Amino acid sequence: MNEKDTLRDHPIFICGHPKSGTTLLVSLLDSHPQLLVYPNETFFFRGFVPEMRKRDLDEKISLAQRYLLHFFERVSNDPDNEKSEKPSQNQVFVDYAKTCQEMSHQVDMNGLRHDGDLLSAAVIAYARVNGKVSSDTKYWIEKTPYNEHFAQTIFNWWPDARCIHIVRDPRDNFLTYQRKHLGLSAEDFSVGWNSSLKAGLKNQENFGKDHYLILRYEDLTIEPEKTLQELIDFLRIEDDDVLRIPTSDGIPWEGNSQFGDKFQGISSKPVGRWKRELDKRYATIIESICADFMSRESYEFEKKSSINSMIHLWSWRLKQVPALRGDISKMMKQRFGILPH
Repeated sequence: MNEKDTLRDHPIFICGHPKSGTTLLVSLLDSHPQLLVYPNETFFFRGFVPEMRKRDLDEKISLAQRYLLHFFERVSNDPDNEKSEKPSQNQVFVDYAKTCQEMSHQVDMNGLRHDGDLLSAAVIAYARVNGKVSSDTKYWIEKTPYNEHFAQTIFNWWPDARCIHIVRDPRDNFLTYQRKHLGLSAEDFSVGWNSSLKAGLKNQENFGKDHYLILRYEDLTIEPEKTLQELIDFLRIEDDDVLRIPTSDGIPWEGNSQFGDKFQGISSKPVGRWKRELDKRYATIIESICADFMSRESYEFEKKSSINSMIHLWSWRLKQVPALRGDISKMMKQRFGILPH
C-alpha cells in the first residue's frame, strides 16, 4: 500500500458523547483486517491542535511524539503461548523510541500539508512498528469523544474521511457518566448531550450520509447483526466474525462499564438501566431538556413527572434564559396553578 496516497487520507473518526458506547464501537472494529485502530484517545482536536499554532515543524513533531504516541504494554492473547507476559519496561521504551523514529520518517517521506498529517503519521507509525498495517488496510481509526464538534476541520483536511457518531438514550448515558463525574447536574449533562447530537445531525446534513453515519447504541446492542451490516455497508469492508468479538489492541475486551459488568461480546444488559436506577427527578429533567432530540432519535418518554421536578427544571431554565420567564410562568400557572418564586 502506498501510504502517502492512500492510507493517510482515509481516516475514520468515532464521534459521540462520553459513555455513549464509543469504546464498544471501536472495540468491535479493532481486529478487522481492513481497519487500523489506534488504541488510545488522542484528544487531537481539543488538546493538540490548539497547541500547534505558531510552532515550527520540529516543535510540532516533538510535541506529537510526546502527546500523540503512547507507551503500549501489549500482551499476547495466544492461548498456546505460555510466555504471554507483559513486555519489560526496557522493551516498551524501545518500541516507543522506534515509533517516534518511524513517525519522523513518515513526515519526512510524505511531507506535512496540515496539522492533521501529524495524527495520521502517529497512527501509521504505531501500526508499522507493531505489525498492524498491510496491503489490506483501508482506513485508520481514531476515537475521542466530541470529535463531532470538529467535523468541518476533519473534512477540510481529509475529504474522503468517514465519521461514525454513536448516540445513546440520554437517561442511560447520564446514569453512567455521572458515576465517573460525581456532582454533574442533569441539566448540564443534558445541554452537552443536546450539543453533541445537534452537531452530529448538522454534520450529516452538511457532509452526507455516505460520509457521516449516526448509530444508536441501543440498535447496536439489541439488533447487532442489522447494525453491523449497516456499518459494513457504510465502510465498504468485508464481513468478518471479528466484528462480533470486542478487542482492544487485538486483546479480548470485557468492557469499561461503570457498573462492573464484564462482557464476552455485544450485550444489551445496560440498555434501560435508568428505569431501575435513575432518580425520577433526573429523568424528568433530562427528558424536558432533551425532548426534541430524543424524539428525533425515537426514544420513548416516561409518562410520569412530579411538580417538584418541573419546578426545579423551570427554575434552572429561568437562570439560563431570563427572557423565558414570562412564558414559563404562564406554563406553570396553566398546569399547576402556581408561579415560580
